[in-house]
Amino acid sequence: MFSVLFKSFISLSKKLPLVLFFCGVGFVLAMLVARPFYVTFLSEANGSVALDKLVADFDFMVFTDFLQQSGKAFRPFVALAMIIGVVYLFLNTFFAGGILQVFDEEKFKLSEFFEGSTKYFSKFALLLVFLFIFLLVLVSLAGMFFFIFAAIAEGGNEKDYILAMLPPLGILAYFVGFVIVLGDYARVMLYKSETLKVYDAFWKSFSYVFKRQSTLALFWLIIILGLILSVMYLGVDKVIGMHSGLTIFVMFLVQQVFVFVRTFLKISTLVVAKNYFESKPVVLEKVIVPLEESPQIEN
Repeated sequence: MFSVLFKSFISLSKKLPLVLFFCGVGFVLAMLVARPFYVTFLSEANGSVALDKLVADFDFMVFTDFLQQSGKAFRPFVALAMIIGVVYLFLNTFFAGGILQVFDEEKFKLSEFFEGSTKYFSKFALLLVFLFIFLLVLVSLAGMFFFIFAAIAEGGNEKDYILAMLPPLGILAYFVGFVIVLGDYARVMLYKSETLKVYDAFWKSFSYVFKRQSTLALFWLIIILGLILSVMYLGVDKVIGMHSGLTIFVMFLVQQVFVFVRTFLKISTLVVAKNYFESKPVVLEKVIVPLEESPQIEN
């Protein structure tokens, strides 16, 4: 299992321009929200000195007072963030084929990347619909567990209620992770087979992931690495802070490294799925062997 992870990290490290490309796309999408948000923030702040405290050290009371006073000005950003989220999901679906394509080539070429993205987009988009419906079913099932455990904890104290919510939260996390991993392996199967139907890829991937729980373990291992990275970033932020122009610049550089590594880990999930499937392949298509013609009997 770990050999697949290391192999994927090494192969992805040889395609750093791909990671930089995704960092650039993420930066553009983030700026579509961050830029107008910043302008609105400055306009609503109106030169308030109290809000300067939020840069050096987050103050919940200051932030709450600011939202009560200027909350209406930021409501449009909720809809904007949702739109950007949909665009981000669309682009991830579009670029998935390109990611798989470039890892079958020695060097990263943008033309081949977009060729793969365009070629498999229609299938991957239809797969996304199947995944979304399946996720809704699983979330509904997880909701039933929340009601069951809430009923069990009824009458207890706050600690009992929190402990009772841990099992359904774990079930929900497992379901969400399962759907994400299922989608990655279904994309790999569709990439490997030109004639495989999307519906068949969905169920073959379901069977493949369900029978091989190590696929989920690899996914959660990458998620844990990302969480460890986040904790490290918070630690660096706590030590350095943003109290002057120099520290703000240093933290900006640290943030860019953080974004790069997080992007690296995100792409690696699909690369891991590709390498894992290649190490443990299954038959994707029914092979029809023609019957040999029976010998003719001469009279």
